[in-house]
This record gives sequence, C-alpha cells and structure tokens, in this order.
Amino acid sequence: SSQCRSVWYFDPHLIYDSPSCPYQPDQRFINAASESWFVHRPGFDDASHRVVGHYSRSCDGRTVDVPVYVANIANRAVQAFWRRYLDTQARAWRYVLVDDAGATLVNQMYGPGGGFCVGMNLQSWCTSTEEFANDAALLHAQGSFARAMRRTHGTPVQMFVNGDAGLATASRQYIGFVRENYIVDAGVFRTTMYARTLSAMATIQNAGDRVVILDTGDSPAGSADQIAQRLVTTAIVWLGFRPNLTVVWPDLEYNTMNLAVWPEDGVYPTRPLESMRSSAADIAVAPGIWRREFASCYLDGRAVGGCAAVLNANANGVVVRRAWLRRRYAHALVLDGGDALHGGSLSRGFFKAGRSVVPGGRALLLLQ
Repeated sequence: SSQCRSVWYFDPHLIYDSPSCPYQPDQRFINAASESWFVHRPGFDDASHRVVGHYSRSCDGRTVDVPVYVANIANRAVQAFWRRYLDTQARAWRYVLVDDAGATLVNQMYGPGGGFCVGMNLQSWCTSTEEFANDAALLHAQGSFARAMRRTHGTPVQMFVNGDAGLATASRQYIGFVRENYIVDAGVFRTTMYARTLSAMATIQNAGDRVVILDTGDSPAGSADQIAQRLVTTAIVWLGFRPNLTVVWPDLEYNTMNLAVWPEDGVYPTRPLESMRSSAADIAVAPGIWRREFASCYLDGRAVGGCAAVLNANANGVVVRRAWLRRRYAHALVLDGGDALHGGSLSRGFFKAGRSVVPGGRALLLLQ
C-alpha cells in the first residue's frame, strides 16, 4: 500500500551490549574502532577516560556490569562505519529510526546508570567532553553525521529520531521525532506531560516534521488498564493530529509476540473544528482539560459522523460540560478485548454532556 513505509532501527550513538550473554559492547563496532571513535572526558583521549554508562544484566546465573560507550559521531571513520552498515542492512528500507540521539551534551551522554561523566559533578551530567566542548559542537556534529548518511547512489537517508527534537535544526534529513513514554510509561500515566506533549506536537508539526507517539505497557490484553492506556494514547493523537505528520505507535502489549493492530486506529478524524496553532492552550477548555472535535470521521473507511476527544490530566474525574462541545454527541467509544487480529473490537457506549464523567488522568473518545 502507498500508506506503508518501512523503517529500519539503529543506534549509532550509544554502543550497547550484544544480544546475548556475555553481553559485551557491540563487537562489530569495537573490533573496527580505534580510540578516536569514542567520546572522552575533557583533557583525555585514552580508554580509561571514556565517557561511559553502566547497567547490570543477568548472565549465566551471575550479575554482570556492562559498559555503555558513546560513539564520536563527528569522526569521519565512525560516519563511514555506519554508512556501510546502513548500506548492508537497510538498503531496501525507506526510512531509518535513530535511537538515543541528543541535541545537548547532557541528553546525549545520559542513559543506563544516569549521567556518563562520573565524578565531574554531583549529577554526573556531561556539560563538556574532549570531542565536544559545548552543545553547539555536538549539534554541529549531529548535522555532519546526518549529511554523511547517504545511499549508495547518493540519495540522503531520511531519519526519524528517538530523542531530542532540537535536532530538527541540525539537518533536514531528520524528518520526524519519537515521543517515547511521554504519555504512558510501562503502564504508568504521566499526566504532567500531557500538555507538554501536545505543545511539542504543535511545534514539531508546525515545522513540517513528523511526530511519532510511542507509549508502552504490559497489562493483559483487553484489561481495563490496557484499555485506559489505549484511550489516552488515541486521545493525544486526535488532539494533535495532522494528516501525514502524526504517527501512532502504541506498544501497549509488549509482553506478547502479537502484532498489535488496535481497532481504534481504524477511526480516522477529518475536518477539525479546533486545532493547536502553537500550544495545548489553544484547545484547552478548563485547567488540565483539552478537547478537539472533528466534523467528519471514518471507521475503516466508512463515514460515522463527527467525533471528538476529551482528555483530563487532573487527579479527579470531571463531568464533561455541554459548553465544551460545539456539537452534540450521543456515544462514547468503547474498546472491547485486545488487538484487532485477536478479537478486539469497537462499540458505542452511553454519553451525555452534563452527566458523563471523564476519569482523572484518562480520556473519552466521542461519536455522534
């Protein structure tokens, strides 16, 4: 289908472990690297002073400490290594998803174990390294790295970034940004991030870039907890939706091997009555409450009338006021079961403005 695009994942920044015990850092990179391929603490260029994170893994009945190194993406040899990697592994893939990418030193040199500059300050945050004196130097290197990622025939590689949206200024090859665990993190609702995420969606999409909403959870398929997570995720997507610029990637069933195609993703909202011009404030109807309505919505290609999303970041449930809505809605969308390939489905439940409640931290999706 013309609507499908293939995306290859890779992480050129943090050199993690191999996929199985003994969990050594990526041996392909390590075997090819010279010491200049790594980032070091200021004033040093030797292996004992690399910027490094640490995390623990269970291996053959014992706990092992695995180092996490940071690649010097400004190094042309490092750029060539990853360019060859993509040419070998991802030649047929339309896009690339770059993980762990930061526009600031603090963000880039942070990961397992916290900040990677142990002993430099109380938080171990990196504010300078031998290779990157400041944030501007790192941002310049991110642009240089992006420009070096080209196909064999010379076409620039277009990349989504799981990381800092500040990279949009580094190169136009960074075409989209993942908001991972900003809304639901391992099943926990991050209500204080709702407004920030919506505002970030407005800013990123105003620049013509894409936003990918990635939430995670491991609640049983079709459970009340999982359904609440799915409703909130979908509400965020509807509230900030712009055609061709908004992507939903809910990983709310990662404790299974199912291909989770959620039935609610078959609802397509069009002809918005309200939109965010600059921030979440544009669609706020009360403190911690946002709503957006659409004049024409479709379910699996069939017209179903108007639809709307109402999101509540407050701790307590709130009655949906009639004054918040331009149109009348008779139904709330009800999710039944898990993903569509394993019996999940949609139905219409009761809704009445002035009586129906949107629970604290949760969302309602409305249908006419």
